[in-house]
Amino acid sequence: MNRKIYYWKLRTSELQLGEKTLVMGVLNITPDSFSDGGRFSDPDRAYARALELEEQGADLIDIGAESTRPDSKRISADEEWQRLLPVLKKLRDKLSIPLSLDTYKSEIAERALEFGVEIFNDPSGLTFDPELAKTAANGNAGLILNHMRGLPEMWSKMPALPDVVGTIAKEIEATASRARRSGVEKNRIVLDPGIGFGKRKEQNSEILAHLGRLAALDYPILVGPSRKAFLAHATGGETLFATAAAVTAAILNGAHIVRVHDVKEMKAVAHVADEIARMAAVTPAPAHEEKERPAERRRPDGARPQAPRFGSDERFVPTRPPLARPVAPPAEAGEAHAEKPPVTEDRPVRRDSDARPPRRDFQDRPPHKPWQDRAPRGRFDDRPPRGRSEDRPPRGPSQDRPFRGPSQDRPSRGPWQDRP
Repeated sequence: MNRKIYYWKLRTSELQLGEKTLVMGVLNITPDSFSDGGRFSDPDRAYARALELEEQGADLIDIGAESTRPDSKRISADEEWQRLLPVLKKLRDKLSIPLSLDTYKSEIAERALEFGVEIFNDPSGLTFDPELAKTAANGNAGLILNHMRGLPEMWSKMPALPDVVGTIAKEIEATASRARRSGVEKNRIVLDPGIGFGKRKEQNSEILAHLGRLAALDYPILVGPSRKAFLAHATGGETLFATAAAVTAAILNGAHIVRVHDVKEMKAVAHVADEIARMAAVTPAPAHEEKERPAERRRPDGARPQAPRFGSDERFVPTRPPLARPVAPPAEAGEAHAEKPPVTEDRPVRRDSDARPPRRDFQDRPPHKPWQDRAPRGRFDDRPPRGRSEDRPPRGPSQDRPFRGPSQDRPSRGPWQDRP
């Protein structure tokens, strides 16, 4: 996994995405939350929980005052603001990490800008209130666009999507285009495939498995699998382990941010998953690793094996076709040729045999004489003598040099010690 680096621009800061996975801590202040059950609906508890999440290592905090669990009902903007206002007042200038607001109402988002909110997390993907994009653009805030299918009260009755990842990619890209037309800069947008938002249980695993397909949209990816229904088990500890597996899968498939409730535990999970992803991206394959051998070829019928060349596999050479049968010559000139033998598949007849001179059969050749009837060769002693060297006349003098005579007439040379 080679995760792309992005720089997410917010109101007063900029976050680098991709070098490591950022952990977004969830703070629900709703009385009917499916995960918290209203534990932090009190402003003081919510304030203490936000500080605790920062101490546990959260890189962002996402606060929400309206539940979007299945079969949940919508609340008015006034009721949502009454839940948010006391908590936002306490948290103003108390956190050193960016604060995100989970809302789809542009009215709530505009009010929250005064209390230091830097990110708007729209669970509806601009389907409930498209004006939220303009509010984010005017406030220079970051914008998280979540993919939601239908309404929460209708999720249990909706059929499964035929191509869940392809549909999400197509629709969420259109949502990002609407946000950009409203004035939101591209480097302020983060996309969320919306785990559990109108998807069947088995399709959530499919989204995590093929999360890399969303990287082609060229936006940072946020995934929030924490405590979702498809991960639920009998006890909280088992659900925590299931969430850890989903978080690991999301990181290894390209998620830049994970949205979780248990920050301390998921921080350790993200650290290990980042290290695995980093090693997979930078470690080359071993140089001595053998290449995959090609599949063995079937020897053709009638082919004989040939000795392989150096460094190559066995090769097969097809056998030659059988030779043509000899055709008998015609009896006389001008007479029709003898009847040719029938053509068979195993012994074909050459078509141009009539144009060639007929072959002479070996019976028509003259027989060889036996060696007893051959003329005897002369013996070496019957040959005339060549003569002896003493009887030969001496060679005459040449024009260039005089005759030197035999060696005994030459003056003797002195010993080698007397030579100059």
